[in-house]
Amino acid sequence: MAAPGSFRWSFHLAQRSLGDVIRRALVDGPQLIHHDTGDVVLLPLEEYERLAGTTGASLGEFLRISPLADAENQRRRVDRSAVSADTPTPP
Repeated sequence: MAAPGSFRWSFHLAQRSLGDVIRRALVDGPQLIHHDTGDVVLLPLEEYERLAGTTGASLGEFLRISPLADAENQRRRVDRSAVSADTPTPP
């Protein structure tokens, strides 16, 4: 269901009128864009942050506080410790 003030755009019309779609999103609220592979919604950043519960933190901050922040390092430590000194390394 579309929000009040929103408009359903075809992908091709939205592609040709991207500036208009953005202006409408900023003034009127979320804009629905229909594509054959699925629908997407364009909405102002403030609305996205409100819905997502984010504070506008940087990508670096997001990655730092992520529960997976140390997962890659842990995986590498496990992989390296599993290889013994006498195990031949692949070419």
